[in-house]
Amino acid sequence: MTSFFFYEANLPKILFNQKITLAFTTYQAGKIIFLSSTNGETLVKYAKNFKRPMGIAYDPINQRLAVASKTSIDLFSNSSPLARHFPEYPNKHDHLFIHQSRYQTGFLDTHEIEFGNDQLWVVNTMFSCISSVSPFYHFKTYWKPSFITDLMPEDRCHLNGLELENGEPAFVTCFDGTNTPFGWKNKTLRTGKLIDIRSNRTLLDELPMPHSPVLLNDRIYFLLSGTGEVMEYSLKTSKTRCIIKLNSFLRGLAAFGNFLFVGCSKIRDDTTVFNELEISSKSSFCGIYVIDLRTGINVAGITYTDIVKEIFSVKVIPNSISPGLLTERDEYHDKCILAEEDLNFWINRRGSPNSL
Repeated sequence: MTSFFFYEANLPKILFNQKITLAFTTYQAGKIIFLSSTNGETLVKYAKNFKRPMGIAYDPINQRLAVASKTSIDLFSNSSPLARHFPEYPNKHDHLFIHQSRYQTGFLDTHEIEFGNDQLWVVNTMFSCISSVSPFYHFKTYWKPSFITDLMPEDRCHLNGLELENGEPAFVTCFDGTNTPFGWKNKTLRTGKLIDIRSNRTLLDELPMPHSPVLLNDRIYFLLSGTGEVMEYSLKTSKTRCIIKLNSFLRGLAAFGNFLFVGCSKIRDDTTVFNELEISSKSSFCGIYVIDLRTGINVAGITYTDIVKEIFSVKVIPNSISPGLLTERDEYHDKCILAEEDLNFWINRRGSPNSL
């Protein structure tokens, strides 16, 4: 299935100059998509199918990638030697993410996920808590909001965003402070919260559908989906300001260098949750836009015009301009061996491993 899009010339230039790839999920279209550029002039789009993909986590130190789907979380490890000698496309990819493990979670309505301190942290939206993955259970509870009295699969406050500090969960966003089953759906426009979970202190209240907190230089950047605003909150002064307003439902935020990468989604026509929004379904758009933090100006972007209508998570893969990813649907997913740094093999047609 082909998607149609257009992009500004600055986008491949920024990706190439920064030596990064943008990874984002669209659960509506069932894909994780990589955007990169190998020459600074053209954009390379690389997509793989997943069942309702939501959160993405990337660990730059160990070069691990995690993707949350409908009832599981898949973990992938990069191997540069396997990438260079990939039988299908030799020397095409600088990273090749190989499937290593899967955590079965059941339907937690998993939103954002993050690597930190040898844990994979999960926004467990259905149970209104932050949890971690476990080899014994579908999840292990770490924290819940003080206003949530017990853990039930009832999505009471629509917990959705997570940011770490020093490898530990630190800040979250949610749509409401309700403690009833799906209570947030009854009053969502200006009831959202930004919470410091270490002190259980609400930093900001009465927010219109907050999403995607990102910590950078003592500031928390986050999105107000209900009004299309990119916000900045200073941890030192407790002051808040709007960096830019975009005419779309914002969700998915990543920071790298002097840039913010903002996910934009079209407004759905088939749900009453969005009835009170200032943004209309006709004027909203889907894509990723690049904001220069030094000026607050939108300097680049990509816009999808048909199949891809919603974006959830946006992450940056640094030091990579041509990554690949192998899933169980790929012919070569089970024809490689990834062990220690000097123990990497592709299986040849005779079924024997070829040393790299």
